[in-house]
Amino acid sequence: MEITGGVLATIIVAIAVAAIARWRGVGIAIPLLVVGAIIGALPFGPVAPDDAGEVFLLILAPLIFGEAMSTSFFDFRRQRGPILALAIGLVVLSSFAVGAVAQWIMPGLSLSLAFALGAVLSPTDAVAVASVARRGALPRRIVTILEGESLVNDGTGLTLLRVALTAAALGAVTVGDVLLILTLSIVGGLIVGIAIGLIIVWVMRTVRDDLIANCLILIAPFPSYLIAEEIGGSGILAVVATALLVANAMLSNRRFRGRMASVAVWRQLTFILTAFAFFLVGLEIPATLIALAPGELRIVILLVVAVLAVLFVSRLLFVFAMVGLSHLGSRERLGPREAIVLAWAGARGPVSGLAAFSIPAAAIATEFADEHRILLATTFCVIAITLLLSPTLSLVARLVGVHGDDEGERAAALKAALVARGLEALDQAVEQGIIDGQPIDAAAERSVRDTLTSLMPASQSASESESADQVWQLEGRVLRAQYEELLRLRDEEGMPDAIVRPVMHALDLQSEAHKGRQSP
Repeated sequence: MEITGGVLATIIVAIAVAAIARWRGVGIAIPLLVVGAIIGALPFGPVAPDDAGEVFLLILAPLIFGEAMSTSFFDFRRQRGPILALAIGLVVLSSFAVGAVAQWIMPGLSLSLAFALGAVLSPTDAVAVASVARRGALPRRIVTILEGESLVNDGTGLTLLRVALTAAALGAVTVGDVLLILTLSIVGGLIVGIAIGLIIVWVMRTVRDDLIANCLILIAPFPSYLIAEEIGGSGILAVVATALLVANAMLSNRRFRGRMASVAVWRQLTFILTAFAFFLVGLEIPATLIALAPGELRIVILLVVAVLAVLFVSRLLFVFAMVGLSHLGSRERLGPREAIVLAWAGARGPVSGLAAFSIPAAAIATEFADEHRILLATTFCVIAITLLLSPTLSLVARLVGVHGDDEGERAAALKAALVARGLEALDQAVEQGIIDGQPIDAAAERSVRDTLTSLMPASQSASESESADQVWQLEGRVLRAQYEELLRLRDEEGMPDAIVRPVMHALDLQSEAHKGRQSP
């Protein structure tokens, strides 16, 4: 994809629309979709790129990486049962169901291309689901399951798409071929992703230059994706694995001071890429509809209605079966109300749209070249409708009586525990009576104690006194103790990362302020 004036104009328009939507307090997906469709219908203006490989590498890989960076590895591990069931089992079921319906409506369509349509539309979208789930005031556990599912099922869906496109190119594949592709995709993607993630984690722990570590984190999705794809693995799965490892290391390593800079950069980059991806989906909708031959619109309408029904029914049945058959690998059991919310959260988005770019080349290379227009139009219409319905998730949750967790009380308890641990560390230091060979001044102790009880930085009057050096050293001990207590509460007592992250951010700010007050 060349960086031309048209591409830059597209990015600028997408960011402008997203910024206005965010400023007005609404989700960015629907405005970007609508504006993109309007611009795409004009006889002039930017067009969506048609090189699927470059799209996946330049947009999708860092976009998925950024979303995975904001996902808790700790929470993901706790909810791995339902996440993996939905991300693997449901995607396989939906792919076959959609493929069967597509071939029933279009009897002349090849099985491989029908299955490709199912593979493209079966995964929920990480970007769309994360946006809706976080804005919907849902319970933390539901949000974790939805976000984890949407990250992992991208790898599953794209792997199934690879199987379908291979079958379309070769004419047929055996069961052995399918198993080989699936094994290489999953194992190869995980090995590459974990290996690159461990390398970055090692750099974070051994190299004291935060700039180097953050630069490696910034480029991490590209080698993860490229190397995994080169060996036949899932590039998206590799990107997710790398991001989860890096995000967990950033949160667990109190000595890593590049955390705030990295989080800020990835928030901005994810926002830009999300806006661009949704805008591209909107741009593609008019072109796919205009390209339809007379009489094909009716088939598209039938396909869209049928596919939407199949996706919803298969998800509903699978979720209720999953809830009824197991405890989902966690200590708490989901109920029918939560199952309804999980079943309704089926938004598709940029991942499906970008994956759809892979379909035309395979279709044109076969005797079913005419059908590729219908498949593309169906794909983008299903994406648009699910995105338009996605804001109703919070309404459905309220109707069935599912409410968000009251995390304020737990956050207050967490802060109280940190203050208590900090006071304990201060008392231990005062009991020793000496710090850096000098007796502890009462003013230094009082200043740090006041800082702890108010969770505010120490007053400047103390830093200007003769005991400023002792204040600085005592603050350092207190901060180290608070970091350790925060990680203990997270790792040993299961404090959710949704609560830990903002407190960790506050400690990072205090730590940066503390370093800035270091005496020469």
